[in-house]
Amino acid sequence: MAPQVDPKDAPFPTKQLIIVGICRFSEPLAFNSILAYSFMMTKDLGIADKDAAFFSGLLLSAYAVAEAITALGWGAISDVYGRKPVALIGLAGVAASSIMFGMAKTYWVALLARFIGGALNGNVAIMQTMVAEMVKNPEHEPRAYATQPFVWTLGGIIGSAMGGFLAQPAKYYPNTFSEDGLFGRYPYLLPNLVAAGGIVLAIIQGMLFLEETNAGIYAQDAAETVNPADEVNERAPLLQNEGRVRDRGSMSFRGARARDRESMSSAVRGRDRSMSVLITDGLRQIRKKPSFMEEGMPMPIDTHFDIRRSSFATMHSIKIAPHEILPTIVPPPSEPPRKTFNYTVIMITLSLTIIAWHQMAYITNLPIYLLDDSYSSGIDFKGGLGLDLHDVGTFLAVNGFIALFIQGVIFPFFVEKVGVWASFVSMIVLYPTTYLIIPFISALPPALVSPGVYLSLILQGFYGIIVFPCALIMLKNATPSPLVLGRVNGAAMSACCLARTLSSPIVGSTYALGGSAAAWFSLAGVAFLGVFQLYFIPNELKSSQVKVDNGWKDVIGNHNEDHHDNVFDDGDSVMGSVMEEE
Repeated sequence: MAPQVDPKDAPFPTKQLIIVGICRFSEPLAFNSILAYSFMMTKDLGIADKDAAFFSGLLLSAYAVAEAITALGWGAISDVYGRKPVALIGLAGVAASSIMFGMAKTYWVALLARFIGGALNGNVAIMQTMVAEMVKNPEHEPRAYATQPFVWTLGGIIGSAMGGFLAQPAKYYPNTFSEDGLFGRYPYLLPNLVAAGGIVLAIIQGMLFLEETNAGIYAQDAAETVNPADEVNERAPLLQNEGRVRDRGSMSFRGARARDRESMSSAVRGRDRSMSVLITDGLRQIRKKPSFMEEGMPMPIDTHFDIRRSSFATMHSIKIAPHEILPTIVPPPSEPPRKTFNYTVIMITLSLTIIAWHQMAYITNLPIYLLDDSYSSGIDFKGGLGLDLHDVGTFLAVNGFIALFIQGVIFPFFVEKVGVWASFVSMIVLYPTTYLIIPFISALPPALVSPGVYLSLILQGFYGIIVFPCALIMLKNATPSPLVLGRVNGAAMSACCLARTLSSPIVGSTYALGGSAAAWFSLAGVAFLGVFQLYFIPNELKSSQVKVDNGWKDVIGNHNEDHHDNVFDDGDSVMGSVMEEE
């Protein structure tokens, strides 16, 4: 049997992370490209103008509904047949459904294509699991997990631009594409064809270079699995003889020779350390399990989160106040065991759901508002801004860069300076302003319309990117034990996924029935509901201060590095980069 390599000596899996990153990068090319033109495509496929907003939202949500139904099934299949084939099948499903979607001549065929694409793809959970399985050194986990949101955001930027600039090519590039040609007859095929081409390239490089991470599918690996308590090391003889030593009736610990007493004491300590290793390894395995119900909605940033890890839906490693790592055998008599879904967990989950609702509805209804014809000059509470697809593609692509800048540069400084609780509360209170200003953009002079839209995008990005990780930190803090982090995360993820899935068509229906202002004011009303709900969320953080590992921040604030090192000490590496504040 080959000797086991100490996980702390395992190298960082750079090559495999790049390969997984390319696969992950290719998906939002298809997901986000549809966002720019779904409203126009819905009308071109025969849906009446007054209903187009609702059916456009339904088109976006169909993918997430199908993915939620099949995600657990794909996860189970990957446990049996491996992660690699399931991941590649998921990519192939996205590529095929994209081409089918682009060639749809009726709305219901387009809806079916979206549903098929979601049903064939469970890659968000699968690829997160692959990252967890390929990282052997716990100290590498935060850096490895941070790569996934980053590549998603980059793919989303390119996908958004593709949707705005490649849809209806015969209309915008008549010298290159003929009205009677393929892309004239199928005006929305080109962005989907380009996205499918990128995905095919990702599949090819995955087939050639991606390694299987599920070692359990190999019989030899299963046979060679070693229990940490049975490892051959300096404690092995003591552990193996422990039962025999304990059974010797003539030897008591008090009457034994000094060498025997030392041997028995070492055996006890070795057993305790082995049990600690077992528990620690078990917790790390819990963290590798994918969270329940993933979604592929067209957001500028990756909406997947997992409170079992230290990234908290960001591209950073966030170090927080201590969290109970190893479960105690007997709880303190004065403190009864706390419920998994206690009051604080429920309230924070509800807050996350409210945020997810208006956040998703904003990004899916903004292109509708930008493209919709105006009904009157001045303040127009009924129609939109009457822009074209190129304008929408530009806004959405720039929004991706805005999100990247806020999360990469502003977030670390802001949250460290202001604190988790104050950041959470202030963003919730300010969030309604994003939606209240949009109906009045139509009253601005033409030269100020674009700045008004960008102001809305900046506010939405700033509030959302700051508040969501803070809420997840509070959610983890409220969870009574790391053993139930997966259950709490799954419930929160499911609630947010359901909110994002339903908000697009429902707010789209509000737009169709009451006009653009009704949709935006309804989102402001939901955001105000979040402000009211703050009254019921207790602040249970032992400390509101965090440290965010970020290269750019460290370069700028290098003089404060020693201070941070003194304030934050390493905690148990099993929970990622969770640190303890003294």
